[in-house]
Amino acid sequence: MSPSATPTPSPAPSPRPGADSADSPRSSRSARPSDSAAPSDSADASSPPSPTDSVDASSTPAVEPAAPAPAGSYSEPPSQPKAGQPAADPVTTAAVQTALGTEYAAVWCYSLIEAFLPETLDKHAREDLTAHRVRRDATIRLLADSGVRAVPAEAAYRTPAPVTDQNSAMRLVVSAESDAAAAWRSVLERCDDSGLRRMALDGLTDAAVRGARWSEQLGSKPVVPAFPGRD
Repeated sequence: MSPSATPTPSPAPSPRPGADSADSPRSSRSARPSDSAAPSDSADASSPPSPTDSVDASSTPAVEPAAPAPAGSYSEPPSQPKAGQPAADPVTTAAVQTALGTEYAAVWCYSLIEAFLPETLDKHAREDLTAHRVRRDATIRLLADSGVRAVPAEAAYRTPAPVTDQNSAMRLVVSAESDAAAAWRSVLERCDDSGLRRMALDGLTDAAVRGARWSEQLGSKPVVPAFPGRD
């Protein structure tokens, strides 16, 4: 999804020298930041942009995390890390910022689709929305504890295709979950800290499970990709 009303955080982190480009973080396809003045997800906007706002999926990624300010603005610790915390590694930090962007985007997307789902599916959407909010907040705290300013959410995101009914709404969140899985997989590949690796693995696993559940509702095949978090 892309933001005219969609979410994908700052530019994808630069992989370590020699890293295979196929393993580099994928930009969010479900939504990309929009230039519109729509309320931001972090403020839990009650009136997301029109579901008809879209871009040609053939020329624009399906979902991109909100584009944050230049990496230098956020990767450099503005203060000392919390006592006992090691200094932030720029490569790891960039990957975490990208993952945070996909969480912002996912929250925005789930807030958007509620109007298009029947009551039986709305309950699951609200549960998934809550899960993304919890992970978003935990990621912001993690960055703050490392002395790093979290990239902010975009005001709105542009969807890759119009969201006009139940199926298009479910396709949007499947894309958002795929982006989140890819971003957390990238964090997993770019850190050595056991606590952060566990957090990244949980983020990857949870996104893959949620995506599979929505794919099943759509009747998509395969329900679970061979390698969750990787194209």
